[in-house]
Amino acid sequence: MTSPFDAAAALRAMTSTAPAGGTSPVRDASFDAVRALVGAAMAKGADASIAAVGEAQALAEGLWAQVRATPAFALGTPKAACGKGCGWCCHQRVGATATEVLYIAQALLRRPEGEALIGRLDAWSGGRPCVFLVDNACAIYDIRPFKCRGLYHTDARWCMGTYAKLDAPLFGPAPSPEHQAPPKDVFDGAVFGLAHPLHMAGRDCPGVDFIPALKAVIHQPDAARAWWRGETVFPPEVRLHDWFPPVRGRGKPLKVKGRGR
Repeated sequence: MTSPFDAAAALRAMTSTAPAGGTSPVRDASFDAVRALVGAAMAKGADASIAAVGEAQALAEGLWAQVRATPAFALGTPKAACGKGCGWCCHQRVGATATEVLYIAQALLRRPEGEALIGRLDAWSGGRPCVFLVDNACAIYDIRPFKCRGLYHTDARWCMGTYAKLDAPLFGPAPSPEHQAPPKDVFDGAVFGLAHPLHMAGRDCPGVDFIPALKAVIHQPDAARAWWRGETVFPPEVRLHDWFPPVRGRGKPLKVKGRGR
């Protein structure tokens, strides 16, 4: 995947009804950029590889800002219903890569409000909504997983009924499942760009169930370096086996397939 990112590529991505290969120039650009970033960081070891998640977040957000600025997006994409105080999408399981979880764990431990947020995580015993949904807003918004970043629906009533399992208000037309494709392309490309170079090097970077995976490592200060050494830091039950194939040994390249949230 070597598609350049520019406004013309964004226009093609947003107006095509059947992107070649089931992908888009926007997704390709995000995947390529993040994959290159992580690949370079891997040569510097565990700390750099985890820190690269934050750099990848900034990079992908920059691409998303470029997409939003294109006339194709402004004129051709339905307006999203999302906004602070909505929070219906936080009533579902969220997948994340292992490195995202390790990065977010480190970031939480450094935050002034981290102790209170970790207390909420410690008290979590399952169920929904997300423990970081506080007053209907995400308490870790700036470091949230990629899968949380790309979900922009056009009808909050649909999210209310589908994710929170509540009866949506009965007014107007039936709730619409329509979502904005461009942000999903950007952040889906990024999440698989995070994992691909690690898998190609034979390092295990599974998709995991975000909240229980984070709870499993939050009190392990050496979790990132233990993971880098090849030790098991995530319990089997939090792995999402439909995200990536298991790593069978270093130096054996594996195909990585894209999945939804």
